[in-house]
Amino acid sequence: MTTTEQAPAPQFPLHRGCPFAPPERAVEFRDEGTPRRVQIWNGDQPWLITRHDQIREVLSAPDRFGADVTMPGFPNSSDAQPHVEGDLFFRKDGAEHMPTRRILNPDFTAKRSQTLRPRIVELTHELIDHLETLERPVDLIEHFALAVPTVVICEVLGVPPADSPRVHEASKKTVQLSVTKEEKLAAMQDMHDVLEVHAQRKRSRPDSSLLSRLVNVHVDEKHDFDFEYAIRLGMLVIGAGHETTANMIGLGILALLREPAQRRILLSDPDKYAGTCVEEMMRYWSMVQTEPRRVCLQDTEIGGTLIRAGEGIICNLPTANRDPAVFDNPETLDITRVQRQHIGFGFGVHQCLGQNLSRVEMQVAWPILFQRLPELRLAVDESELHFHNDALTYGLAELPVTW
Repeated sequence: MTTTEQAPAPQFPLHRGCPFAPPERAVEFRDEGTPRRVQIWNGDQPWLITRHDQIREVLSAPDRFGADVTMPGFPNSSDAQPHVEGDLFFRKDGAEHMPTRRILNPDFTAKRSQTLRPRIVELTHELIDHLETLERPVDLIEHFALAVPTVVICEVLGVPPADSPRVHEASKKTVQLSVTKEEKLAAMQDMHDVLEVHAQRKRSRPDSSLLSRLVNVHVDEKHDFDFEYAIRLGMLVIGAGHETTANMIGLGILALLREPAQRRILLSDPDKYAGTCVEEMMRYWSMVQTEPRRVCLQDTEIGGTLIRAGEGIICNLPTANRDPAVFDNPETLDITRVQRQHIGFGFGVHQCLGQNLSRVEMQVAWPILFQRLPELRLAVDESELHFHNDALTYGLAELPVTW
């Protein structure tokens, strides 16, 4: 068992030498088999966990590894995180986490998400209709990858489409690591203002939307669930269901452009392959690149290393989802792969609440896009593409295409 590190801790987030692979240092750490310290923005040195089995161990033990961003020693992504997220249920543990999660769960079950499929298909076709009116080249990130989850999550909440651009801009700023605390707080306030207007209207004119149920049903049922908290939950749903899915849609488009054989397989039978395509893209890209994070609650040995109570932990999903101890040919994109052990949506009690809805959005978006635009291709050289290495979630800044 080891308790100290000899080599200097590298700066985190770690650099990706290849945009289609995890950071080389993280891969080295995984192959060494033990947690390693990294240095984050404030000088703290949490442990980086890179192996698939060790990450599952951490995420499945909330009694030993806490998710509360306000706890001493928690490796926050910025000085804004405790202020922006500190009172939200998904950053809490146990009794502070599960009751609110149970309130939201019914709107994000696999069955409920499937009932939204026809509407998602309709919205996707509308977005492509709009694409075809634009001057080329077209940025598919702005006009498709971001647009699909924005209109879908606004539909779920009951926010009119006219407000979706404002929602998108605010959400985008909250996940950029380079954005200042003041800018993040201002973005959160703007999103809050949008939802507050519609929540007030739904108090007097209830409808079937999630936001309406939050402010009309749950606020009245729970004394500790007030109107303000209902709005904050709506903001959380937007943040969780918007940027991550948008990044995955964009990355998936790029992968299918780069891998024509995989694209042909998908289009040969979308009903058969869309599901496995989503799972493989989640494994291959693992767009959540700087989370999940935890703080150790009691001295625990992971991979032969003693992690003491009060020390921070960062789980590296990109390396775990390419762990050769778990996946065959892990560096290869194979949309027919049936292995489902990936942890792209997290693991344990805190895993992604909106994963079922996200799956349906991707299952719909990719086949329809390539069916409607069979000549779709990059409008720039691949080397000119810019990836978000400074964000909580990995993705493309732009994806210029033509057809």
